[in-house]
Amino acid sequence: MVTRGGSNTRRSARFVPAVLALAFAALTAVPAWSLPVATTRNDFEAPGTQPLSIIDNFGPPSDCTPCHSGYGQPEVEPFLNWSGSMMAQAGRDPLWRAALAVANQDAVDSGETCLRCHMPKGWLEGRSTPEDGTAMTADDREGVQCSVCHRMVDPFADPENPTEDAAILAALADPVPAFGNAMMVVDPEARMRGPFDIIGDLGSDPHIPDRTTIISPFHESSDMCGTCHNLRNPVFTRDAMGNYVPNPLDTPGDPTLGFPEQVTYDEWAASEYATTGVIAPQFGRNKDTVSTCQDCHMPDVSGKDANTGLTRDDVPLHTFEGANTFIPTVLPHHPAFGSEVDADVMADSVEVAIRNLRKAATMSMSLNAGDLTVTVRNETGHKLPTGYPEGRRMWLHVRAFDADRNVIFESGRYVFSTADLLGYEALPMDPDYDPYLYVWETIHGLSPGWAMTLGLNPGPSFHLVLNDTIEFDNRIPPRGFTNAAFDAFDGDPVGVTFLDGQYWDDVVYPVGVDAVQAEATLYYQTASKEYIEFLRDTDVTTASGNILFDLWNDHGKSEPVVMAYGFLETDTDVVNRCHKSVSKNQARYQKKYAREWAKCFGSEAKGLSCDETRRDERVAKAAEKLRERVGGAKDKKCAGVNLTPMSIGHGDAAPSICPAPCSHITLFDNASLADCAACTADHLAGQTLDAAYGSEPPDLPPTVSGDPGKCQKLIAKASVKLSAAWAKALASCEDDNRTGANNPAEDCSTDPDGDIADAMAKASNKISKCTDFTGLAGCGGAGTAMDVQTCVESAIGAAAPVFTEVAYP
Repeated sequence: MVTRGGSNTRRSARFVPAVLALAFAALTAVPAWSLPVATTRNDFEAPGTQPLSIIDNFGPPSDCTPCHSGYGQPEVEPFLNWSGSMMAQAGRDPLWRAALAVANQDAVDSGETCLRCHMPKGWLEGRSTPEDGTAMTADDREGVQCSVCHRMVDPFADPENPTEDAAILAALADPVPAFGNAMMVVDPEARMRGPFDIIGDLGSDPHIPDRTTIISPFHESSDMCGTCHNLRNPVFTRDAMGNYVPNPLDTPGDPTLGFPEQVTYDEWAASEYATTGVIAPQFGRNKDTVSTCQDCHMPDVSGKDANTGLTRDDVPLHTFEGANTFIPTVLPHHPAFGSEVDADVMADSVEVAIRNLRKAATMSMSLNAGDLTVTVRNETGHKLPTGYPEGRRMWLHVRAFDADRNVIFESGRYVFSTADLLGYEALPMDPDYDPYLYVWETIHGLSPGWAMTLGLNPGPSFHLVLNDTIEFDNRIPPRGFTNAAFDAFDGDPVGVTFLDGQYWDDVVYPVGVDAVQAEATLYYQTASKEYIEFLRDTDVTTASGNILFDLWNDHGKSEPVVMAYGFLETDTDVVNRCHKSVSKNQARYQKKYAREWAKCFGSEAKGLSCDETRRDERVAKAAEKLRERVGGAKDKKCAGVNLTPMSIGHGDAAPSICPAPCSHITLFDNASLADCAACTADHLAGQTLDAAYGSEPPDLPPTVSGDPGKCQKLIAKASVKLSAAWAKALASCEDDNRTGANNPAEDCSTDPDGDIADAMAKASNKISKCTDFTGLAGCGGAGTAMDVQTCVESAIGAAAPVFTEVAYP
């Protein structure tokens, strides 16, 4: 383990003394510059569409609300979901405004490059002078808004793109060389672009007469996101030795060679997500395999994207799910902009971010000979954490206990009242020094020569626009990571080593041989106290730094979010009791759910009515009991002894998510485990009833009478009993494996005790009494007793293991 700020920093391998001397001489040959650096807009110039070059100005987001909001599907409606996102708040973000002020203090006109991404409407319409954003309007503060995104053009010609694009690209005075630095190309005319054939779907263009609509494949591509989520400081240029040197002043630099402030797009492009895609339904919602940025941050959901739109299963959710819980919390309290946002929508945005963070990492633990190993896996398509480096961090809080439950080891403690991470930046002689504190972050800074040129101290620095060196970067790479690919864009780890293919980090803690229990909490924080105080103290030209500090200080201090939590218990009897408790309570719920729905199905099949109110009340009561006993007040076997889903094996070999088809549920705590238990129970019962009736809840079957009706009743009884017996047999076998009754452990899928075979024989005996399968749906449509039996076994055999996996992963 390498501690933060260790000597193994980025340039230590490259800065041999001779090289360092040459670099230092080259930098000091430039006249000493005083702050602010005398840069101009030319130093921050970027190719693409330029201000005041458009024909039609951009309408505000309110123009979109008549169609894209308020039609009764708030969970899907684009405007409502966008309005709670950080995209919508990019121009109001108080942290960004304080950073903007400091950037303008450090380098003249540098704020222009910030305004380009955060307030693109105002920038394109020519209001980025002065560079502090004071010429921007209230509409500009709507951030990254509908009309800008939906007029963006692929900067690289492609036959699949709209024919109109060729003329737009040809008219550019300075073509875009790569995705990044807000080098956007936008349609100069009001032609709205998106991934769907809206005109074909509706038979007319819903945007006329003020606008027209064009199909754009670019809007489904991660390349579009790379426009702003790859940022390099163009004041510097990477030389052949890998160092960043300042360009001559008042001269545009090469934006592809600038210092990497944040390169999330490059991280994604060098990951397995970009190359082959990754099975991650917890991110993709209606899509199991995710590949693009949109697949995770704008997942496919079911519904309508407009009040006149068609219902579809691939509506991109406009929540832009991210990780920022700080700004949505404080923004409603902003003295200038608080009235411009909806506090309830902002609160919902915080919940969206928390749910997203709990899908981003999984954790497992092991204890061996006094060493506790905590493994944190990156489940995202970029580094974890990624994005803007200043203040974003992730760390572990670990405690170990002896047999008397005394704490015998602790590392990573955070004091919520003061926002202090104990041991962070502490020295060995300091009272709060924590030698085992492990924080994932990236630290930028000033190289010695460049710092001397500026008259500043070298080393770690929060001066975004001045930094020319990556001092440290131990953030966890994504799947598909290779050192060579990440080194190519200067995104390789610094101060630590990750092997090719490694998308996890193992942190080892010497907890001692007396440790019998341990807990680990993985925290994420949007903004550190150190960064907030830096902005407050350094912003001496505007009120933004002080406003930010007051918001931070009065509203939670950017309270860390728990991304993952695990508890390790070495007493196997305690763990086994938890397994059994989950299994027992899940089975009770499944039995009640299946029985109530089977009654309803049976009544409907006879042509009688179903008392749906009574059915739903009983099922709801059973679900309430399940949640009380798994993760609730009456959970004495799992939550009552601090066990978590990780404690019983979830997340050991795969992401901590519920088995399919319930993989949208992230197994963060025992409450989510109860959700998973209920969902898989519903699935098993649903598959059982579908086999018996050809319908699955919440649908109900058609009426069947006479001998076929009698046959259907027999199939239903056989199916319901078989499903319960099959699940019970698997659970019993798995329980025997864990308690040691099976020694050695057995493969339960092989039915070692023959219990499943016995249940199949009983089901077959019932089904064989059928005399007429005419007109039956479901497995009854197979036509013969043998075929029906095979069909029922297939349906239940696929669902029962999924059901059992919740308690016995």
